[in-house]
Amino acid sequence: VYSHRGGELVCLPKSAALPITLKAREYEVFTIVPLKWLSNDISFAPIGLIKMFNSGGAISAYWFYQNTSTVYLKVRGCGDFGAYCSVMPEAVYVDSTETEFSYQEECRLISFTLRVPETELYLWDIRIKI
Repeated sequence: VYSHRGGELVCLPKSAALPITLKAREYEVFTIVPLKWLSNDISFAPIGLIKMFNSGGAISAYWFYQNTSTVYLKVRGCGDFGAYCSVMPEAVYVDSTETEFSYQEECRLISFTLRVPETELYLWDIRIKI
């Protein structure tokens, strides 16, 4: 569960609840993404462009091959992309170019920036090697 205003990422078990209290005229937008299990008990969940309310709407495709440690995504748009990963990735590639990323160990958030594409409706090719 990613909290847009708070910028927090929380991994919850299936039956858990997340208590929320809002003051008058306050709001929060949450992105909820199910975890997928890769090889060796590694879990992953793409959030999308984390500064957009519909962050997951930027993800056009997302896949991985069973018993591998690489995630593939097709993403539209620009800005900060975020994903949950239970371990720090080895590398992140955007259109075959290795890209700098940050990994917040406490909440397991991977984030990196997608620049403004040169063509409209461009799909970034993202590969996250875990």
